[in-house]
Amino acid sequence: MNGEQFVELRDGDRRMAGILHLPTHGTSPFPVVIYCPGKNGERYEVHRLAVKLARRLADEGVAMLRFDYCGLGLSDGHYYDMTTSSKVSNVLKAWDEVRRRPELDSGRTAYLGFSDGARIALMAAERSGVDRVVLWSPLFYEFGGAHPSGKRPRFTRHALNKEKLVMPWAGLWISMEFYRDLQELDKEAVLRAYEGRSLLVYGDDDPLIREEFEKVRTDSYAIYRGDAGHEVCAVQGAGHLFTSRLFEERIMDVTGQWLKRELRASETGEGGMRDVETSPVWPQP
Repeated sequence: MNGEQFVELRDGDRRMAGILHLPTHGTSPFPVVIYCPGKNGERYEVHRLAVKLARRLADEGVAMLRFDYCGLGLSDGHYYDMTTSSKVSNVLKAWDEVRRRPELDSGRTAYLGFSDGARIALMAAERSGVDRVVLWSPLFYEFGGAHPSGKRPRFTRHALNKEKLVMPWAGLWISMEFYRDLQELDKEAVLRAYEGRSLLVYGDDDPLIREEFEKVRTDSYAIYRGDAGHEVCAVQGAGHLFTSRLFEERIMDVTGQWLKRELRASETGEGGMRDVETSPVWPQP
C-alpha cells in the first residue's frame, strides 16, 4: 500500500493520528474525502469500513484522509474532554492539512460523516465552505444515544479528574460538557445553513434513524427529502452500522459513484465502482 502514509495533525497542543490514502496512478492534485467518524468511532471505523472505502476510493483516483479525534484512538487527549464543538475543530484542522498539501485539490473536497459524525461533517462543511457531504446513518439529534435505555444520564466525578462530571457510555467516560454542548447546538440551524450538495445513506432497519425521522420534521430539509442536489439512498435490511458484506458493498458502491461524479475524479477502467440507483425521497412513516 505505497499510497498510504501516516499523518500527524494538530489541534492546539494536541496531536491527532491520521492516515492519508493517495491514488498510486493518475495526476495530482487529487480530489479528497475527509472522514468524520461517529461518536466513539476511530480512523478505521466498525468492521474496518473506513479502511475498505479509503482503499477503494484510492484505486478510483480519490484520496481520503481518516483520523482519530482528540481523545480517541491514537490521538492525544481524553474521551471525557470530547464535545461536538471539539470534534468540529478537529475536522477543520484536517481541512487545513488538505489545503496545505499540493498533491490534494482542496477545491474538490468532500466530508463523509458516519452517525454522530454526520452532524460534525455538516457543521464543518458550513464553516469551511466545502460543498459536498456524504452522510451515513446520520444522527443530528441523538435521542436514544443521549439517554441510553430511555433513562436520564446520571453523572459522577471522574476518579482521576475530580473536575469532570462523567457517566459511562459504550465502555468510555463521557462528560456532562458533551451533553451541554449538544443541547446548546441549534440542530435545525445546522440543517438549514448547509447550501451544498449531499448524499444520505441509511439502513431501513435502523431504529435510531427511525427515531430521528419520527421526531424531526425531515420533510422540511432537502438533505432528508431529496431533490436534484440531495440524493437519498435506503439500504434494505441494513441497521445502523451496515454490518454485513452485502451492506458494505452497497454503501461503498453508492458512495463511490456519487463521489466520483461530484468530485469529477478520472475513470480508471476495469474494477470501477458500479452505477447504482438511489431512492428519490426519504420514506414516509
